[in-house]
Amino acid sequence: MAERRNLDRIQRSLGSQPVIHDSPTVDALGAMVIALLGEVAVLRDRLDANERLGKAQGGHGPSEVDAYLPDVTASAERGRYRDAMYDRVLGVARDRLIPEALRQGQRDYDRVMDDISTR
Repeated sequence: MAERRNLDRIQRSLGSQPVIHDSPTVDALGAMVIALLGEVAVLRDRLDANERLGKAQGGHGPSEVDAYLPDVTASAERGRYRDAMYDRVLGVARDRLIPEALRQGQRDYDRVMDDISTR
């Protein structure tokens, strides 16, 4: 099996992002859906390969996978890779939507402070 490298690398475009739809929010949500679709496709392919290999070698198949209960170590590892997946999928919102919301919040704050300081 080939060694998997750069598992922690997350690629993000730098600079301004083109707006394809009427709203940057819709664009960000579309990007989140595409990222999620990629995660699900990889997951499904790996699950399928695991079940086929297991069954071909006289081991587990889909029914055994359905009955599996993870131990503490497996649960912790699942938590780590879920966090990484959430970051890849939800990172779009963090990178595109939250900065604008923060800028708007800062503008609102600045306006309130200007109103208070001019009284």
